[in-house]
Amino acid sequence: MAYSMFFLIFSAVFLGQTPTAANPKVPNDSPPPASAAKATRGTSLNHVPVGVEITGKEAQGRHIVFTFDDGPNYRTTPILLDYLDQYNIKGVFYVNGRRFGGKNPISSRNRDVLLEVHRRGHYVGNHTWSHPNMASLSGPLQTKQILRNEKIIERITGYRPSLYRPPFGLMTRFSRSLLTRRGYTVVMWNLDSNDPFQRSAGKNFSNVMKDLYLYKQGMVLMHDTNAWSVESVPRIIKGVYLWNCELAARGEPVYEFATTSEFHIEQTQKVPEPTLAMLLAAKKRRDQMTAWCANLGKGVTKP
Repeated sequence: MAYSMFFLIFSAVFLGQTPTAANPKVPNDSPPPASAAKATRGTSLNHVPVGVEITGKEAQGRHIVFTFDDGPNYRTTPILLDYLDQYNIKGVFYVNGRRFGGKNPISSRNRDVLLEVHRRGHYVGNHTWSHPNMASLSGPLQTKQILRNEKIIERITGYRPSLYRPPFGLMTRFSRSLLTRRGYTVVMWNLDSNDPFQRSAGKNFSNVMKDLYLYKQGMVLMHDTNAWSVESVPRIIKGVYLWNCELAARGEPVYEFATTSEFHIEQTQKVPEPTLAMLLAAKKRRDQMTAWCANLGKGVTKP
């Protein structure tokens, strides 16, 4: 029954229209003023323990986190930001400094986009300066990749990143030690869109939903530098909401779009029993979802 529901959701979302994002403002070519970062809303994850490697399987409940690697891109990332705003969802952007650290016009535009990512309340994580295979680099070069990117993120946004995603998922004993000393939490993924290799919004959507059916929660790996990846995001959101309609009808907990902070439990720890407040909050979300499902087709975008 559940698996057939997946194909029902796939048909409804894939054949339906993707909601249109608001026309994004194209960032200008001038670098942000020195006071810009201080004026933005701070976004930190100091409560996430240092030295933990999060895979996406450690959450309490059915949490989903959107993560986007390799950006920002001034052409595609603003469209994604509008989509996420439309559904009031926050994501984590693991960025490469080479995209916004130069003096050329494209780097300048990408700097403005990075500042906008931060201003809208999303997390910005370290993904190294130029996305190398860290396992093939010497210790000093690994250090340069991480610290150079850290420094420019802090200069632009006003805060030092605390989340790190290794390029290609590869690390060494040296990089792990360095990241722990610098106060980082390493974040991997378990819901893979496969968007670098399958350049189709429909296939990216299908890949994520299949993994979600298998794991029930986790980190979605996507790349905001790809137009097809960006266009798959609203489909994934709608697919999850439609799946929630079935769960709510059965009185089960519904899926929630969360942030990395919900995934901070170490794998060696026993997951604590939910508190009364957590159970009441889950019931409230389930009731909201039930009400939304009862009004499908009436123009209501989100629960």
